[in-house]
Amino acid sequence: MKKILSLVLVLAQMLAMGTSVLAQDKNTGVSQLSAYKIMRGDPDGNMRLNDTLTRGEAVTLLVRLYGFVPETSEAVPANEFPDMEEHWACNAAMIAKGLRITDKTGGEAFNPDESIASEEFVKMIIYLLGYNEVAEQRGGNPHGYLIQASQLGITKSIPMSTGQPITRSDAVTLICNSLDIPLMVMTTFSLGGENKYIILNGKNGVEYRTLRTMLETK
Repeated sequence: MKKILSLVLVLAQMLAMGTSVLAQDKNTGVSQLSAYKIMRGDPDGNMRLNDTLTRGEAVTLLVRLYGFVPETSEAVPANEFPDMEEHWACNAAMIAKGLRITDKTGGEAFNPDESIASEEFVKMIIYLLGYNEVAEQRGGNPHGYLIQASQLGITKSIPMSTGQPITRSDAVTLICNSLDIPLMVMTTFSLGGENKYIILNGKNGVEYRTLRTMLETK
């Protein structure tokens, strides 16, 4: 009985330590994104980490991550998305459209206040990093993008389940996991042929560029 009690106590301590480490990592992630002015709280300073992420919040986070400040950009017409007129995330949605991190087409509703599914947010990150063509070769949406995200380490520590809304807390982890991944950029575009890409990993004379280096040099 004493051995069982001792084992239970040890397991409880390990669980508590693991929870503490996860909380510390999450706080570090929030601090990083706050310092880069990517993630901001509500008027009371609350980050609302347990809330689900909306589509409007998702594109705002990601265009800030790429170095844009949609709040200070000149207002643009929302003719691409009929339900975005005068919405606070209108500029972010239009910038995201230009960056191709959203596949919504002109005339479609953007649904900015609806929750975004975890696989859709991952797909947006893959596009932002430039690995979308590789993800398409791996099977496309959603599994090809999830496989690519896993290989890059984007979804590390996050249990992924398709069709489920992502929380703001998990969005922090996904973004932080993406900060130091070398970007992939197209070097040659070929009509009807094979496009050529390069990974900016800093090796063999190649430039080193990540989302973090872009944020720190803007």
